[in-house]
Amino acid sequence: MRPVNNSLTKLTFLRRYAYITLGVFIMVAGFYYFILPPGYVIGGVSGFGVLFGELLGLRVSLIVAILNVVLLLVGWYFLGFKSFTRSIYGSVLFPFFLFLLETFSPFLPIPEDPLLYVIFGGAIIGIGFGILIKYGGTSGGTDIPIKILHRRLKLPLSVSLYLVDGAIIAAGVIAFFDDPDRGIAMGLYAVLVMVISGKFADYVVAGSNTLRAVHIVTTMPDQIKDLIYEAIERGVSLVPAEGGYTKEKKTMIVSVITRNEYYIIRNIIAEKDPEAFVFTSPATEIQGDFTTYQGDD
Repeated sequence: MRPVNNSLTKLTFLRRYAYITLGVFIMVAGFYYFILPPGYVIGGVSGFGVLFGELLGLRVSLIVAILNVVLLLVGWYFLGFKSFTRSIYGSVLFPFFLFLLETFSPFLPIPEDPLLYVIFGGAIIGIGFGILIKYGGTSGGTDIPIKILHRRLKLPLSVSLYLVDGAIIAAGVIAFFDDPDRGIAMGLYAVLVMVISGKFADYVVAGSNTLRAVHIVTTMPDQIKDLIYEAIERGVSLVPAEGGYTKEKKTMIVSVITRNEYYIIRNIIAEKDPEAFVFTSPATEIQGDFTTYQGDD
């Protein structure tokens, strides 16, 4: 049998942003076709868009665009210019795609079944978000206040997420409390959308587990190690290794990373040693000093 060459190749700028664009479009499609028709106020800026769009009689895309611009400026002030530039593309693209669908595409002829809206809306949004994260993108929006709460108040990232999205969902429940088809029921459906989208995003990015142990067998351990330190500030372990057939001396780098960091690690390896042998596995039962949030991503 001929060996198959699975050498890593670094993602080009155009290919990366093609995937990010695809991810944003899938997110927008899931929101427009499955969340907007029943008017569910889910988390994120899109939830605010539904809420204020209905109360003020404005296009949801316009509300989302305005809020994203405001949040970008807030992020620039509190998080710095680096975070601002990383968030621009997704923050602009989401309302743009939403505007196109609002203008040119009718809603799908779907029966008014809340479970259909919730399951398929959550799944499609999660798939799009997973693609976005996998290729190093960000949707902007409420990611910015979540990061601000995390950094300034030292709250865990998960708590910051629940506070921000929970507040948006609660606002929707209060605003439409007297509507028997919305109100509390809508809030419960919104929570289901969040859970489903989160699960699908996790599977797209990293399979069934969001933490991965990455193993890199390479002849360039120092260069790769230094780049990992610089890019994501993760600790690594260096294990001496030897090729069973070639007897070549190598080093295996072992590190535990989050789903957001896989894209960065992949490009580092592809750039420095595309012939490295790399494999990942689910990392469970993590003990010791490990922080699940690093940097601005």
